[in-house]
Amino acid sequence: MPGAMPLVSVVLPTFNCRDALEGAMASLAGQVERDFEVIVSDGASSDGSDDLAREWAAALPACRVLSRPDSGIYDAINRGVTEARGDWVLVLGADDRLHSPHTLQQAAPWLLATEADIVYGDVRVVGSAALGVPPGGRHAGPMPLHRLLRGNICQQAIFYRRSLFDRIGLFDLSYPLMADWDFNLRAAFSVRMQWIDLVVADYAGTGLSTKRRDTAAMRGIPEMVRKEFLRRGKDPELWPLQRILLRQADTLRRQGHWRDAARQVTSYLRLQWQRLLAA
Repeated sequence: MPGAMPLVSVVLPTFNCRDALEGAMASLAGQVERDFEVIVSDGASSDGSDDLAREWAAALPACRVLSRPDSGIYDAINRGVTEARGDWVLVLGADDRLHSPHTLQQAAPWLLATEADIVYGDVRVVGSAALGVPPGGRHAGPMPLHRLLRGNICQQAIFYRRSLFDRIGLFDLSYPLMADWDFNLRAAFSVRMQWIDLVVADYAGTGLSTKRRDTAAMRGIPEMVRKEFLRRGKDPELWPLQRILLRQADTLRRQGHWRDAARQVTSYLRLQWQRLLAA
C-alpha cells in the first residue's frame, strides 16, 4: 500500500565510495521481497556517491538519499536510523552486498513472528580472508552473551527492531569504529536476541575497522560491561560470565591502563563476595 510502513529499512552509510556502491545498490534492487526502503546516509561525498544512489532509486520500492557533512560512519548511521520508517533496521556497508535476491524474503517470516529485538544471521566472507575465515567461508553462528563479550556480530547480518533505538539510544559517537559492538552488548544485557540460520550479507572486510584501532572503545566497552555486571550482580545466569572482567583486566594491563585494570579486578572480587553472602 502506498504510504504503508515497510518491514525493513536498509540504512546505507556512504562517503566517497561510488565504485563500491554500485554492487550494494544492485543487490538491494534485485530483492524478490519488496517490503523495504533504502536510506542512503551520505557524508557529502565529492565523488558522486549520492548521485549514483539517486540513479538507483527508480529500481527500489522506496529510496531516500540524505547528503550532508557528518562526523563519521556512526553519525551517518544514526541519521539513517532516525529517518527509518520500517519496523526493522538493517545496516549495510557500501562495499557489502545482500547475499542473494531472496535474502529479505527469507528473513521476513522470522521478523514477523519473533518477539526478539535483535534478529541476526551470518555473513559470507568474500575477497581476502577476514574475521579468521577464508574467502567463501561463513561467519559466525549463534552469538550468546558469552561469545559476544569476546567478539562482535557482523553488523551487516543484524536486523534491529526500530523501537530498540528509542529505548536504549543510538550508536555512541565516542567510539568511531566499534560503536556497534557497544550497542550490541548493551542490548544483549537487557533484551532478547535471536540467531537465524541465514546468510544475510556478503562481507567484504575492507572497512575502517579492519585497518584501525578504536582506542576509546577498547577502554570504554570494558567499563560499560563492568557496570552492567555490577548492576545485575544478583542474576545467577550472569555469574559464570563474570570472569570476563579478569580477561579484560589483563588486556587493559598490557595496554598500560593499570587503573582501569585494577577497577575490573576489584569489581570481580566484589561480585564474588556478593555471591558468597547470597549462598
